[in-house]
Amino acid sequence: MSGPGAPERRAAPLRWCREVALGAGMSVSGGRVAWVRIALMATAVGAAVALLLGAASAPTLMDARTQRDEARSYDLVQPEPRPSAHTLLIGYADTDYRDRRVFGRVLVPEGPRAPLPPGVDELPAPGEMLVSPALERLLGEPGHRLLRERLDYRVAGTIGDEGLLGPHELAFYAVEQDGALDPRMTSVTRIDDFGKQRAESGTDPAALLLVLVGAVVALLPLGVFVAAALRFGADQRDRRLAALRLLGADRWTAGRIACGETLVGALAGLAAGVGLFLPLREAVPPLRPGGIDVFTADVVPHPVLAGIVSVGVVALAVGVTVVSTARAAADPLGVTRRASRPRRRLWWRAAVAAAGAALLLPMVTGPGGFESESASLLAVAGVALLLLGAGALTPWLFQVAVSRARRGGAAWLLAVRRLRADGAAETRVVSGVVVAVAGVIALQSLFTGVAERSAELNLLGQGTPQFGARIPGTDPAEVEATDERLRSLPQTRDVRTVVEYPRVQAPSGTLPMRVGGCDALRRYADIGACSDGDAFVVETSAPDARPARGDRLRIPGAGETASWTLPASTRPVPLSDAAEGDPQRSAASVLATPGAIAAAGLPGSPAKAFFDIAPATPRAVEEVRTAVREINPLADTVTNGAPGAQRVLDALRALLTAAVTASLAVIGLGLLISTVEQLRESRQALAVLAATGVRRRTLALSVLYQSAIPLAVGLSVAAATGTLLGRLLMRMLGLHADFDASAIAATVGAAAAVVLAVTVLSLPALVRLMRPDNLREE
Repeated sequence: MSGPGAPERRAAPLRWCREVALGAGMSVSGGRVAWVRIALMATAVGAAVALLLGAASAPTLMDARTQRDEARSYDLVQPEPRPSAHTLLIGYADTDYRDRRVFGRVLVPEGPRAPLPPGVDELPAPGEMLVSPALERLLGEPGHRLLRERLDYRVAGTIGDEGLLGPHELAFYAVEQDGALDPRMTSVTRIDDFGKQRAESGTDPAALLLVLVGAVVALLPLGVFVAAALRFGADQRDRRLAALRLLGADRWTAGRIACGETLVGALAGLAAGVGLFLPLREAVPPLRPGGIDVFTADVVPHPVLAGIVSVGVVALAVGVTVVSTARAAADPLGVTRRASRPRRRLWWRAAVAAAGAALLLPMVTGPGGFESESASLLAVAGVALLLLGAGALTPWLFQVAVSRARRGGAAWLLAVRRLRADGAAETRVVSGVVVAVAGVIALQSLFTGVAERSAELNLLGQGTPQFGARIPGTDPAEVEATDERLRSLPQTRDVRTVVEYPRVQAPSGTLPMRVGGCDALRRYADIGACSDGDAFVVETSAPDARPARGDRLRIPGAGETASWTLPASTRPVPLSDAAEGDPQRSAASVLATPGAIAAAGLPGSPAKAFFDIAPATPRAVEEVRTAVREINPLADTVTNGAPGAQRVLDALRALLTAAVTASLAVIGLGLLISTVEQLRESRQALAVLAATGVRRRTLALSVLYQSAIPLAVGLSVAAATGTLLGRLLMRMLGLHADFDASAIAATVGAAAAVVLAVTVLSLPALVRLMRPDNLREE
């Protein structure tokens, strides 16, 4: 049996909907002013939503790239199939050209039904190649003779989109005659199918932390900004709500009506964001953000993330409105607008920042560091809370600073009085700038530390030539001939070549072995006097791990294994200083000259050549790369500094810089809209001041101060927070805590320039609002 209040409770949802609809109707029934407010809110929220939808496209974009990459991959782990009509020999032939990576494979079909790579309908004849459209355009342009010489094949067609990672990728498939590829070489594989899933590789903790922190830094300011944008026109709305309260509406009714008003602008912003995202989606492939090459069809928001963005904007609109109208709806008409602001509370603001630091500290001081999956979640939460805490502390510090500003010129006092009476709009937008700038400073510190570590752990080692080449399938008896061929190039200096056998079986265990001339071996050990025919064992801290004279070594190479006995003349030698950058420096190793192994008949193995290029002009580097490919079409030239890792680091830096720049641009747009809206609210006061003789210069300076004062407070907080966060993140990865003061100053200066530019752009509106016709009151 239902109680007497049951019908009212059942009718409550319908009444609430009517109240929300009433608020929505009020938001569009205020004439031109109401529509301007909705347009401003929709513009600001729409710009943020478009960026958030772009971020929501990252998972689908990366998934599409992974699928494309796996579709053209092949299995390197499982046993190779036997030669048949269904098999194909494929050789790794990637190369670099003018700081761009060129994907390349050399193919030798072993039968009429050999597998085809994705994007290829038919293999061309031997001596021909299929290229990506971007590479075809590049080869056809003047000034790329060296690349045409390096890829000495006739272009027979193009690779389809399904076989490329993006429309700008440089890629080719070249077909050679039978016997051109030796299946025993490590860079050649026999396959019977494409599309094998690659083995999962571990994620570098530094790269993972950079991505996670970068995502927080790029997206968190947008959330702060959306919350601020939803408050546009709040003063007029508060006055309407106070009037409704006097007419008998209770606090909850007024709040629901206010939610209806705000939802109109939020939904309009969502629609504008979708409309803005669609043309921006078409602009992503030409822009190549962060150097990432994508197809337009792959830039699709993930359904779950797109739903979170939509629901999040609506929920944020309701939440911000409920919180902001809690006090306004309870006050008499007009009091809210003219009363002085209450003292802001400090405790909860400091608690947010302290909670973020508390989540990060265990990973800084603990033994595990940033290694587990849970640590990544804690890192994201800690960074987000610390940045949000900095944004929340800014209004409190701003209020303290303004309350103590007593003296100054007329423009200064006008600005201070205006900010003291109601500076909430300015601080709301500046809080987004604080979050963005603090995050950028922390990211810059983290990038600096990671780059320094990458330089220390470079591929070729410290104190070595700055260039190198990997030449597969090199006969150790021909290592000196390869050396001489590289020395004959007019651009190369200090050439040293070794043939490497990474897994030699000795009675003491598995160890690496290197064969090369005396000059090349001195890079790995202090061998002293040396002549062809000598052999050496590098000493380590574990004597039992070193092979002894007379030990029989089993040396696997290109498809076969040979045996060699360490000669009685083998000498133990210490590790050289130049080998400190060698990742295998802690392991025992064998060094041998070609004469020492001449009778062993060792199989071929990849060779590494180290050299300098003088002068190292871009043209000279490309000439050497082309000459190295003439030695072996599968050879590749690298530069010192771990180019693969550096390329990933540069891509991350460019991508995150683009994302943060876009966030700052959106925040700048919001600040411009907020400034213009605040000027419109104050148009009558500005007109009165102008009519009483206050100079326009004074009013313009007061507007500048109204932006500069909160900005100065906010940037001070951002610099301190960003420096602290950067130190915590670097300590988390065990990096050196060195800071680039010039980079911090440049970041702070860029943010200040954005705000000052916004102020300058608002001056025309100020001039219009000082006209006498704004003295009228409707």
